[in-house]
Amino acid sequence: ALQSNIDFVTVGDHYLYDSVLSWTEFLGLFPKRFEKCESGLPRMFAMARGIDGAPALGMKKWLTSNYHYLVPEVDETSKLSPNFDRFLANCKRGVQFHGEAKAVPVILGPVSFARFATIASTSSATKQSLVADLIPVYKDLLIKVKALGVKEIQIHEPALVFDDAELLPHFKSVYPEILPGDVSINMVSFMEDVGEDNYQWLQSENNGVDVVSLDFTRGETLDLVEKYGFHASKTLGAGLIDSRNVWKVIPEVTLPIIKKLNSLNIKYRVQPSGSLQYAPWDFDNETELKTHVAANVLSFAKQKLGELEIVAAAASGTGDLSAHTTSWSVYHTARKELSKAGAIVAERVANLKDEDFSRSEDYATRRPKQLVGTPLLPTTTNGSFRQTGEIRRLRAQLKKGTLSLVDYEAAIDEQISYCIGIQEGLGLDILVHGEPERTDMVEYFAQQMDGMLFSQQGWVQSFGSRCVRPPIIWTDIYCPTGITTREYKVAQALTNKPVKGMLTGPITILNWSFPRVDISRKEQAFQIGLGIRDEISRLEESGCTVIQVDEPALREGMPMRPGSKEEYLTWAVNAFCLSNAGAKASTQIHTHLCCEFDDCMEAIGRMDTDVKSSSRSNSATLEAFQRIGYSNGFGPGLYDIHSPVVPLVENQYNKLKIFLECLDIEQTVVN
Repeated sequence: ALQSNIDFVTVGDHYLYDSVLSWTEFLGLFPKRFEKCESGLPRMFAMARGIDGAPALGMKKWLTSNYHYLVPEVDETSKLSPNFDRFLANCKRGVQFHGEAKAVPVILGPVSFARFATIASTSSATKQSLVADLIPVYKDLLIKVKALGVKEIQIHEPALVFDDAELLPHFKSVYPEILPGDVSINMVSFMEDVGEDNYQWLQSENNGVDVVSLDFTRGETLDLVEKYGFHASKTLGAGLIDSRNVWKVIPEVTLPIIKKLNSLNIKYRVQPSGSLQYAPWDFDNETELKTHVAANVLSFAKQKLGELEIVAAAASGTGDLSAHTTSWSVYHTARKELSKAGAIVAERVANLKDEDFSRSEDYATRRPKQLVGTPLLPTTTNGSFRQTGEIRRLRAQLKKGTLSLVDYEAAIDEQISYCIGIQEGLGLDILVHGEPERTDMVEYFAQQMDGMLFSQQGWVQSFGSRCVRPPIIWTDIYCPTGITTREYKVAQALTNKPVKGMLTGPITILNWSFPRVDISRKEQAFQIGLGIRDEISRLEESGCTVIQVDEPALREGMPMRPGSKEEYLTWAVNAFCLSNAGAKASTQIHTHLCCEFDDCMEAIGRMDTDVKSSSRSNSATLEAFQRIGYSNGFGPGLYDIHSPVVPLVENQYNKLKIFLECLDIEQTVVN
């Protein structure tokens, strides 16, 4: 930002773990189990990771992204006890560094905070009362932020994108009530359009908002602007640079938006569609990718700042996007020439029939044929054991060439043997090989598929200090050889108990990658689904009788608007079914889900697996499955692997007893 002509730079938005968690601590709103913790960072990290006797706050996916936020909890003891000293100090440093005119403090809005919080049944609070309690707190905070001398304040209200009619009255009660006056207020939403009712309120005259920042890369934002216009006294923050992908601006997509905004005589700014935390940092660090044909159309966070100036010049008529057009043309020509299996994959997708998406027998018919001899309430894990320092050293040595592939695989086989031995010793019934060979549940599979690119330093945050390097889909995806069969055979040879084949589902691979932008996500999902289908066939040929196809990211790609949501869920579930519908009736297919289900239960019910597993299962999870009449197998998760806290055996036992009040014992697998 310092090296470019960017007009405004956000400050106060650097967080040591999670933005929602930080605001939970700033507001001093915490559940009873953390009341003895020292306030500030000690309590914040206790809420993030848990401590003895106090499990961590729950995690949820942030809107439609792979980022996880910590869910604020309000119980009968929770009281607002705000302390904004650390936040204000961060803002002050930013103002001193960038200047009062350029520095823009960022605040998580009160309506969104209340929307993301959960309220315990033991509390008398409601969402409405929580919002009311937050009003005087935020009013005082904004006065202090204004006193820093800044000219503009960003208030992030991501809840604007939810299709929830109950939120609009809250927005109207908060704004302009909390605003201090005489400072520009920029209200920001992202990852989806805000819907008709919220849009009309945002561009109305009496809400105290001066700048409205909207995402033009997802949803139907331009349609809303065309239909309802935009208030002449306000400025539109046009999110034209996609902050959630790694591709450069596509002139054929962006220029028509610019043309329309100019024709409507709207006063607007050019900006990213949201925070750049969802993109890798700097393409200049990618020495290997720089030699690829896609290099000239890739753009990481730092490059997107440069694109801001180029797009802004095109919008003002002082520049154009001709260089971008040339780069994309060269890339598409080279891609078609280099794609290894484009014609084969395209033909397979085009020739899919209805029967390719359905198992050969229904659940009731195939279930008695599966895992014959396995005891009631069989125990298993959801797959991976920890990646130790020794395993990472082996991988680094292989990459450097100081360890041969033969020696590396022998060392990995020792790790598999260790994992099998632990599970045998513990008496588990369905074993896993532990996945020591895998860097990441998506990256590892993508590395075995043609059509994927991989960065060296393209890390993005998943939660806390956990970061991932999403693959980049650059052409048609093809899976020519086995991915997991070698390790499966090693593990199964060590035990007489069944070993699960462990695969990642097509929607998770798609949603945890940076997808192509020249074909639909649906087509990409079907291509990946065919690759996983082929791998299931290879595992079966190797003797595997139980296979888990994980889809933890099914929900996060789901749009907020009802029409788009149903369209997405239809093709997403079809892609998943395509991946495993070819399995034998005697093969038990598991899937692991770790998302909220309430708003997509019918779709999850259409995923015709033999066992569905949920990582943080509770009574609400079971009730959701009961509402749709779900009758297949279920695998409740008893042990929270995201927290270092070891749960008591008694707690797990009681939790399982509660589950069995709702579940058929013969169809329950204990995870």
